[in-house]
Amino acid sequence: MIFHRGCVIMLCLIIIKFECASTCMSSAPEECPKPFCKCQKKSNGKAVCSGRSLNYIPRLPKYIRSVIFTNTSIRAIDKCGLVNLTFQQIEKINFTGNDLHSIDKDAFLNLTFLASLIVSSEPHLNVSVLKLSFQSFPRYKLSELRLTFNYWKSLPRDMFNNAHVSNVRHLFLQANSFTYVNFTTFKSMTRLRDISLSNNPITHVWLTQLTSLTKLDMSSNHFAKVPIFCGRNNTSYFPNLNTIILSRNKIGFLGPKSFRCLPRLSKLYLDYTYIGRRLQDNVFASLPSLRTLHLLKTGNPLRFISQNAFNSSSLETLSLQGSHFHFDKQRRYNANRIFASCPNLQHLDLTDNYMTSDESTFQTIFRPLGKLQKLFLSSTRIVSLPTNVFTHMKLLQELHLNNNGINFWNNSYRIFGNMTSMKFLNLKQNYISVINDTSFPDDLLSRLETLNLARNPFSCICDQMWFRNWIQQNGSILKEYPNQYKCRHPNNMNGIVLRDYNPTDKMCNPWNPLYTMAIVIGMVVISFITVGSITAKCQGNIKNYIYLLRVYHNRKQGYIPLDSEEDYEYHAFVVYCDNDRKWVHNDLLNKLENEEGLQLCIHHRNFIVGDSISVNVDNFLKKSWKVLVIVSNNFAQSEWCQWEVDVVQERRRRQGKEVIVPIILETIDSQNMTSQLRTLLDSTPSLRYRSGVGSELFWKVLLESLRKPLGHPPTSLLYSGIDHPSFNGQTSVSSETELPTG
Repeated sequence: MIFHRGCVIMLCLIIIKFECASTCMSSAPEECPKPFCKCQKKSNGKAVCSGRSLNYIPRLPKYIRSVIFTNTSIRAIDKCGLVNLTFQQIEKINFTGNDLHSIDKDAFLNLTFLASLIVSSEPHLNVSVLKLSFQSFPRYKLSELRLTFNYWKSLPRDMFNNAHVSNVRHLFLQANSFTYVNFTTFKSMTRLRDISLSNNPITHVWLTQLTSLTKLDMSSNHFAKVPIFCGRNNTSYFPNLNTIILSRNKIGFLGPKSFRCLPRLSKLYLDYTYIGRRLQDNVFASLPSLRTLHLLKTGNPLRFISQNAFNSSSLETLSLQGSHFHFDKQRRYNANRIFASCPNLQHLDLTDNYMTSDESTFQTIFRPLGKLQKLFLSSTRIVSLPTNVFTHMKLLQELHLNNNGINFWNNSYRIFGNMTSMKFLNLKQNYISVINDTSFPDDLLSRLETLNLARNPFSCICDQMWFRNWIQQNGSILKEYPNQYKCRHPNNMNGIVLRDYNPTDKMCNPWNPLYTMAIVIGMVVISFITVGSITAKCQGNIKNYIYLLRVYHNRKQGYIPLDSEEDYEYHAFVVYCDNDRKWVHNDLLNKLENEEGLQLCIHHRNFIVGDSISVNVDNFLKKSWKVLVIVSNNFAQSEWCQWEVDVVQERRRRQGKEVIVPIILETIDSQNMTSQLRTLLDSTPSLRYRSGVGSELFWKVLLESLRKPLGHPPTSLLYSGIDHPSFNGQTSVSSETELPTG
């Protein structure tokens, strides 16, 4: 019986082929049928046939594998309509924008290699008629079916029940007029991997289990809420779904239950959705495999982000591009928590939002993101580069800061330092006018593969010489160079390409004859001063040598006492800035007083209320054996601290350099270094505080410095030794040891 049916089918095929072949030639032509078609032997043998004068299917060369019929007058394809294509191994047919009304149910009968069919922009073709033609497809061969822009309002429930389309893996139904879709229509397509239903006015879908489905595109529809992906007993309709695209819908709310029952979902696209302008907590927490989340222009604008909105330990890529979210308004989000629950983020795009100008908030936002590899901060209204933000991103490879208001920055190491993985830096279209040797750390420039500084208003002045010289050696890494690197200033150079600006050392450092005169006069003056100084110094030294002999003699007689810590109420007087109070009170006092038993004078604790600060400083300095000076940038910027430096300098001149112990908490910026502070640090050995491994050594050296005897008083003290507070009635220098005057 089976053999009999097979013979009948084979006989029918032979009859149809014979009937159709009787009307055409027995072989395909070697030339392309012009002017209707254009044939390409390359690109896998492609033919494009168009023109309203074409109303039939022409014969094509043997090498053709793919054919497109577009904008023709082909109205009907009967059972012999495609016979002219049977002489080639046609794998793909595309009908787009023709006047197609009908297709015979046996039209594709002899196209045994057909793997892809596209029927697009054919609104006159009845979908039920097309369904009947599926039975003539080669069995188990067709893998792609595109039925797009046909404006069909619905699909028959049994549209794809035919076994000849059961092997279809890619189904595209976008740009029709569906208002609802029942997924039981696709139930028999057991190998279906992706469905596109985009650009339809769909408001509802009825889901059923499709275990093979990995991608679902339902963008640009009219969904008011996310479809429910859970079946009975919380089973998943799409257990292997990897990608969902729900962009450009009218979804008004996203909650913790919106994306349940999608265990393998890796990519989620919610671009251009309204979502009530708020991202709620734990919306994506139920997606254990989520890797990519796109929220392009979501909310438009996005107003609020809850602190656990991005709660996803698996998330690696997050795009908030174009959401116009205000990171500069802290009441709308929690800077400490916004990215704390997605620590494995590798790619973050915040383009076209409003970043904060507060440096500490900037640091707080990005502190948890130590694994970032790509960061986009383009068009985020940044006017100054934050310090100590990017330096903690050891894995960062790309940093995009283009289209902002950045014009200048200091402390390049605190901005770009220690970025050991950086390869791409984009500072295009800012307000940068000069690049010099301090703009970027040397080790960063040596690692960069691409640097984009295009479309900045460069100043073609002598300060630009370093950059011009650097370009000659390293210009290959500059993106868009040289055409987009132009001078803006001065006016006579406006529009000139930076490459054509070639200043010389003579142009930038012209020799002025006045320099020669000044040098000669300076050398003469220095000579007179040097001779006079040497003469005066030698005369004084002779008297001092005589004086020192008397001092040594009198010391043996016990006339000159040495200071001791027992003669003072406090071991040390601490000079510090109020901004460093936390370290002084928590670390210094705890270590020296609680653990070592020393007694320190702290102005917050010991100063007498009612007395002026200058009186308090003077009184308590006299009661303190040594002086601890806590040096920091805050200290260097304080005028009051500079006054205290002058006071303790007088103490050093009277009792020697060992009476002062400077402690440097941090590196002092050159712009903060004052002459008083530089004199103190240059003339007095200092200790540098290091937390962590070096802290024990620091405390050990500090204790030794505090307990070390002062040694002999300097010569300047001996001029007025009787006034030194440490004598207190003890034996002083006798009158016979007074220095001679003159």
